[in-house]
Amino acid sequence: MRIQITLTSPEGKRIIAKGIKACRKVQQVRRKGKIILKGGTTVSAVAEELCGKPMKISGMITPRGTLTSKFKHEIEFPHGLILKGQQIIPLDSEEAWEKEAPRFTPQDLVITGANAFDSYGHAVIMAGSYAGGKTLPFFQSMHIEGIPFLIAVGLEKLVPGNLWEVVSFAGRKKVDFSYGMSVGLVPIFGEIFTEVQALETLAKVRAVVIGKGGIHGAEGSSTLLIEGARKEVLKIDEIYQELKGAGLSGVSRNLIPCSRGSLSCKDHLGCLYKRGLRE
Repeated sequence: MRIQITLTSPEGKRIIAKGIKACRKVQQVRRKGKIILKGGTTVSAVAEELCGKPMKISGMITPRGTLTSKFKHEIEFPHGLILKGQQIIPLDSEEAWEKEAPRFTPQDLVITGANAFDSYGHAVIMAGSYAGGKTLPFFQSMHIEGIPFLIAVGLEKLVPGNLWEVVSFAGRKKVDFSYGMSVGLVPIFGEIFTEVQALETLAKVRAVVIGKGGIHGAEGSSTLLIEGARKEVLKIDEIYQELKGAGLSGVSRNLIPCSRGSLSCKDHLGCLYKRGLRE
């Protein structure tokens, strides 16, 4: 049996989150180890699935460019957290990262999002502040120690070419001016987990992308063809109907983008809005 579905970008984030919750590796680590969640809207959806709470959103890409949350300093939810059994340990300070990150072992797991990935399995995160803020320096240390990463990333972020050739081309200080903060790229290494992997985790099906994009709110969407036994395909159809129309994960006030004079302005380079050159 086959079914064709179209997932908008927010719906794709929700299906990825459901797939990660059902992933055997994630379930094993939840029973015996620790999981770090590093926030973005996709990982916030994962947090809702795993512990019932969204995460703080910091950076965001909007029609105006690469911005950050205007009110992120007022949001109580953490931007990073550790799940250890029933415990939720917030990671919203450099001191918390310094304390907790060295305790992770290869039997634990980091779940992070990405801003782009390519067909070679490479992935990167955009960094709009010096050193990538509080979190990204610790990612390098965890890579060195052999901590596995699961990269939750939507199909709309698949880019052409080889990202490793792009990393050295980018750089915050290489941009003369930018609509929003200029960003550099930080490579991350791990298993890519998109809507395809999510669907194939949630049921014994094969999922194939047959189209991208659309209109009337389907910009950035993915159209997929799903094949399998009738019982398995109908499982996907039931999940699809449940999440249809889903919005972004996160507190609505947290999703308001920054404007000139926001607290984060001091950390940003190249921004035309910050300089008052564009309104």
